[in-house]
Amino acid sequence: MQYKWLQKNISQNLIIFFNGWGMNEKAVQHLDKENQITKNFDCLHFYDYQNITMPTIDFSTYQHIYLIAWSMGIYMSNALTLPYTKKIAFCGTGNPISIKEGIPPKVYQLTINNFNEQTQAIFNKKIGFSLNSQQTNTALKNELIAIQEYQFTKKTFFDIAFIAKNDCIFPFENQKNYWEHNANKSIILETKHYPFHLFTSWKEILIQ
Repeated sequence: MQYKWLQKNISQNLIIFFNGWGMNEKAVQHLDKENQITKNFDCLHFYDYQNITMPTIDFSTYQHIYLIAWSMGIYMSNALTLPYTKKIAFCGTGNPISIKEGIPPKVYQLTINNFNEQTQAIFNKKIGFSLNSQQTNTALKNELIAIQEYQFTKKTFFDIAFIAKNDCIFPFENQKNYWEHNANKSIILETKHYPFHLFTSWKEILIQ
């Protein structure tokens, strides 16, 4: 697992963001522009889930720790257990490979088997954002394979779950099925799988 500090040593409040499969910080870099001025949050970004090796970080200095996770990042956030002040999920579930609660297993396996430059372009169009162009197709495929083999809990409770109505990756009904029992509140967004163009800052997300 890779990580990158988007902001560090500016605040006693920390946002931990678990990104989606095949993504890097470009997916959320616009959310941090306000934070660069207000300095409300440190921000730690996790991505590239080809392994689950976690960095050694002292979180004890933070008064509040917020978890924001998108897509496969919801499931992968199980790799880091902390006393979160608030947990927010976007456009995915904690049971990511499932007929009724995630991506149907046959679809997931076909994505692995057929992934190439052409299918990557189709995938980008479906989600409304581009995969990490710095990763090779082999690395992106290996990440999918690795996620498939992890044995995290499939029941992950969040405070808020944002559900994408036009999601072509995690079916809308499957997201609803999962979060009915695993979130305090669900909010439906009129968007494709990529949701962050609807927000201008981390703070805007956290006050929902």
